[in-house]
Amino acid sequence: MKADSKRGRPRKFDEDITLDRIMLVFWQHGYAATSLDQIAEATGLNRPSLYAAFGSKKDMYLKVISRFADQMQAHLKAAGQTKTGLKPRLKAIMTAAIDLYCGRSTFGDAAYGCLAISTLTTEAADDPDFRSMLAHVVERMNRGFAGLIYAEMKDSVPEASVQFAAQHLSLMLHGLSVRARAGESRDILVELAKAAVDRLVPDPASAPVM
Repeated sequence: MKADSKRGRPRKFDEDITLDRIMLVFWQHGYAATSLDQIAEATGLNRPSLYAAFGSKKDMYLKVISRFADQMQAHLKAAGQTKTGLKPRLKAIMTAAIDLYCGRSTFGDAAYGCLAISTLTTEAADDPDFRSMLAHVVERMNRGFAGLIYAEMKDSVPEASVQFAAQHLSLMLHGLSVRARAGESRDILVELAKAAVDRLVPDPASAPVM
C-alpha cells in the first residue's frame, strides 16, 4: 500500500511568527470581537490549518496570552539590567512597560496597552479559564517586582513591606496600561511611574514602606 505523501509533511509556516500575528489581532480587537476570519487573514492560513496547529479560538487566545507574558517578562528583565541600583532599575522597567503599552517597542507600533489587562479583564468574569489566566499574569508581575526588591533590600525591609511595594507597582502598571490604551501621553505615564517608584520603594537606609 502506497503511503500518503501528505502525511507527516512538515508545516510550511513558523508557529512562533504565526502566534505573534494572532496576538496582534487579539490585542487590537479583544477576544470576543476577534473572528476566525480576521485571524486567517492576518496569518494567511485557512481555518483547518489554524485548528490543526493551535486548536480552537479560545486555545489560540490562551496561547498568545501565555506567550505575551513570557515575552513581557524578558522585555522588562532586559530593561532592568541596563541600570544599577534598585530605584533606577525599577524606573527602567516601568518605562520599558510604558513604551510597550504606547507602541514604542518591538511588540508593535500601536498604543494597545497590556494585552492581558486590555483584553482578559473583559472575559474573566464569565470564564474560569480566563479568570485563572488573568490571576496568573497578575501574580507573575507581583512576584517579579517582589523578587527584585527583596534581592536588593532583604536585610533592611520586612517581607510584608516588599510585598506591599510589589503589589502596588504591579497595580500601577495595570492603570498605566489602561491610560495608554485611552491615548494618554507617554511622557505623562513615565512621570507617574517614576513618582510611584519614589513613593513606594524606600531607599536602602530608610524606614520600611509600611
